[in-house]
Amino acid sequence: MRRPSHLHPSHLAQPFKGVTACLAAFVLTSGVMWAVPATPADLAADDPANPASPTPASTSKALSFDYALRGGYDTNLFGDTSKLRGTFLEEEAKLRGSVDLEGGELSYGLWHRERQVEHYSFGNEHVTGASLGFKTKLGDRTDFSIEGGISRDATGDVLIAVPGSVIGYRSTDMNYSLASSLSSEFLGGKNTLTASVEDKNRGKAKFTTDLLLPGKVEADVTALDVTASHIRPALSGEVGFTLAYRQTFVPSSEQMTLLRFPASSLRGSIAYGRKLGENVAVIAEGGITGISADQLGSDVRQVRPYLRASLEWQATNRLQLAIGYDRDFAITDLDDPLGEYIGTLKLAAGLKLTDSLDAKLVYELASSDWLYYVYNTRTRRLTGTLTWQFAKDHKLEFEYRRVDRDETDPAQNFTGNQYFTRVSGTF
Repeated sequence: MRRPSHLHPSHLAQPFKGVTACLAAFVLTSGVMWAVPATPADLAADDPANPASPTPASTSKALSFDYALRGGYDTNLFGDTSKLRGTFLEEEAKLRGSVDLEGGELSYGLWHRERQVEHYSFGNEHVTGASLGFKTKLGDRTDFSIEGGISRDATGDVLIAVPGSVIGYRSTDMNYSLASSLSSEFLGGKNTLTASVEDKNRGKAKFTTDLLLPGKVEADVTALDVTASHIRPALSGEVGFTLAYRQTFVPSSEQMTLLRFPASSLRGSIAYGRKLGENVAVIAEGGITGISADQLGSDVRQVRPYLRASLEWQATNRLQLAIGYDRDFAITDLDDPLGEYIGTLKLAAGLKLTDSLDAKLVYELASSDWLYYVYNTRTRRLTGTLTWQFAKDHKLEFEYRRVDRDETDPAQNFTGNQYFTRVSGTF
């Protein structure tokens, strides 16, 4: 079963913050910098599929309240072959702030999200979460931060959908996370070590029919990430070196019954970033990535190329363009029971129509080779957004999203169109 998150586009980040900041984010998160601005108040961009993920500690000393209200129509509410359609309404609120302590700063956050789905109440969502973080300076050139999060996620999905009958289920999951970062300047550059652990504790599913007893439909998964990087000036720009390790853990009793297997991946890469004039920024990263798992077939190539690259162009004062490509192993948030080798091409354009009105268009093409099954998928996503900044830190958006999914088995292909309006902001 697929979650509605398949209809959500990848996140967009603020452009042209300087090569150092962009390269640091690029190397550490292995993400692509995009040229379409996003505001901190955009709660919908806070990874709705994983609300317990740690975020950087707040630097604001004032208490802030973020809100978002989104409603619209979806031709594929659950992002799968059921193609169940209807209206939806989402509300989200988040309270965040920070407190100065002697020698450091304590940050905190508390949020809640609701989603109501027309006709299919088993798909309603109720998520509550909290985070607590602390950051401090260990010396003139050394910083340390740590943040933990917890969330309770009550949601549902489709089990079987045939003409005239739909069987769904609901479950309550608990998500726990802890992330830390240690950075210091020496050896001619900035050195960063990050570590994080995330645990998804799946609850038993309760079905909409009495013919099925409650039971788990997804396995518990714990993910460990450790990344070390070094960034320094070189070649009229900056060079970054990264070594990243990721490991997933799955209870042995759930591996065969729920078809989810543990795996580990290791990546070594070199990145280079440079601004070409005042309007163009280029970042490229290449290396080798490998995956290991007991269930991997002997014909699976365990070592493959790793690549991430992006180019941003401030074409005019009002027009921004960007292109990016990445290719890497993924061992979390999967359709395959073990892992996938995914290549993604992304194109983005942002146009400032007036001082308060912006438009953006994002296209994404992702090709995935499954590793446990001999199978592959191809997903195309298109997102168009019109944003009106009607007040400081408050905006109204009109958005269209389309997804087209092609699979090895044509019976599993699906499409979806989503139309919605969102109002969000910060007090």
